[in-house]
Amino acid sequence: MSDHELAMAASAPWVARIRGLVQWVGAGRALTQTGRLRRADALELVELLDTGDVLDPRFPTQSSIELYRLTLLVEWAKVCGLVRVVRGRMIAVRKHAGLLERPLDLVECMVAGMPRLGDALGHSVVVADGAHTVEAVFGDLVGHGGRLSLERACDVAWSTAMARYWFPEATELQMQFQRRRSDGDVARILDAAAGLDVLTVVDGEIALTALGSWSVRAWLGLGRPDSDVLCVMVALRDSGDPSIWRRLRVPADIRLDRFHLVLCAAMGWQDSHLHVFERGTERYGFPDPDLDIRDDREVTLSALLVRPGDRSDYEYDFGDGWQHDIVLEAVEGGNHDGPCCIEGAGRCPPEDVGGIPGYEDLRRVLAAPDEVGHAEALEWLGLEHARDFDPAAFDVERANDAVARALVARSV
Repeated sequence: MSDHELAMAASAPWVARIRGLVQWVGAGRALTQTGRLRRADALELVELLDTGDVLDPRFPTQSSIELYRLTLLVEWAKVCGLVRVVRGRMIAVRKHAGLLERPLDLVECMVAGMPRLGDALGHSVVVADGAHTVEAVFGDLVGHGGRLSLERACDVAWSTAMARYWFPEATELQMQFQRRRSDGDVARILDAAAGLDVLTVVDGEIALTALGSWSVRAWLGLGRPDSDVLCVMVALRDSGDPSIWRRLRVPADIRLDRFHLVLCAAMGWQDSHLHVFERGTERYGFPDPDLDIRDDREVTLSALLVRPGDRSDYEYDFGDGWQHDIVLEAVEGGNHDGPCCIEGAGRCPPEDVGGIPGYEDLRRVLAAPDEVGHAEALEWLGLEHARDFDPAAFDVERANDAVARALVARSV
């Protein structure tokens, strides 16, 4: 992290405002019976913190809830754990006060808190599903090299939300209203992010700043740009001749669920089944208390692989049982350009073929034109000739293309 990014974080408008708010709250401020700022206090803060809310004397403000940007600021401070409400008073949380003196960490915390701002950001399905839509938009932005059109961002947010919301009886006019409301909320989300200096929005084009490349990637679990790099060997156990393996370079602080995407894409899996990482008694994947599997979103790869020679097991598809051996070969310092595959060998087996025994049987049938099931195997694979199936085939460029697509697709 350079002095430039640190300076950007320290001078970001929303950072200055949230610091000012916490300082103003001090030992505590009384709230209304509905738990909101008193009108006089709200009007004072609009001027004191330069929130950007417009006070029109022709239409006197009746409640602080009418002041959108101030309301957003207060909710942001709550989400970040900097203030809380106790017995009708807003008080500063002393144990988190140190965050205010670490502007970079504060920006990361505020970015991570955006999906939880709820009604403070808007009332559309995009905001209601903020846990998915906000990450989807930012993930798409990172996946496209830090540049994205506002139109694309709105499309991503809408399609993400509509994958979880259903309006079976809504008319076309009602759905158009929902879409317009959602697009407006996307614009507000991006405006809030711009106030953190993590991105800019100019003439309908969104661009990550240097600070955004740092903080957004960290929040998405893709690793900070200056983190160490882990050189990892992943081999499909019992894959025989030819052996199937990939050598990967990934940020040490990549989140484990993101590493799963990288591994799947580099190997050639479609990520259509459950998975689990195991090291000793620890198991990580889609959380399942009955199987003692912890959430792989809560741990980084460097927590499993620390020193060269450290190993971890990875299973993909509990039905077929594809077991992989993961070995940390080296730890390198310096900057990186994100996860990548640097070499490998062997074609990935087809999904749902029945594990290693099923794959071996498939290859045997393909090698014998007169074998029962030969034509069916070709049809199942979508091939015209058996020679089109090369078990040794591997293309590192295609593997890296798949890695890039997988990270973007999962974010969306």
